[in-house]
Formats: sequence, C-alpha cells, structure tokens
Amino acid sequence: MKLIIFVAGVAVGFVIGSRAGRGAYENIRNKWQGFSDSDPVQKVKGDVRDLAGRAASDLGDKVSEAVGKASDKLDEVTGKSAGTAPTEA
Repeated sequence: MKLIIFVAGVAVGFVIGSRAGRGAYENIRNKWQGFSDSDPVQKVKGDVRDLAGRAASDLGDKVSEAVGKASDKLDEVTGKSAGTAPTEA
C-alpha cells in the first residue's frame, strides 16, 4: 500500500513538474538558495551545529562513564582486579 502511494506521488510530481517546465524549477531553486544562504538561517545552522556538538560530547562522556562502571562491576563479579590480564593455569 505504501509503495502504491509513493509511486502515485512520484507520478503526480512528474506530471506537475513537466507542465511547469525548467523555468519554474529554476525559480524555486533560486528562492531556496537565497533562503538557505540568508543570515538568520546561517545563524540557526551554527547554533544547531554547536548544540549537536555539545550533545555528542555529553553523550560520549556518559557512555564512557557507563562502560567504566560496567567494567568495574564485571571485575567485581568475576573477582579480577582492573587492568590485569587473566593468567592461564
């Protein structure tokens, strides 16, 4: 069912695009380019990039902390001390 809807959407888009022609496409493209290059949009892009970087850093710290705790717990359960290799008997 989803495939049928998708194919119908592609067909409608193709027909509408064909009738509008290249000029309409270029007009939409130029407007989008002007919008995406505007100062307010560039500021938002920078803010989102900074936020994503901070979030990734925080997530990395939390994952590292969780792995450390899990490793300590595993060492505690198995009776091994951290940083020592198991010895073969």
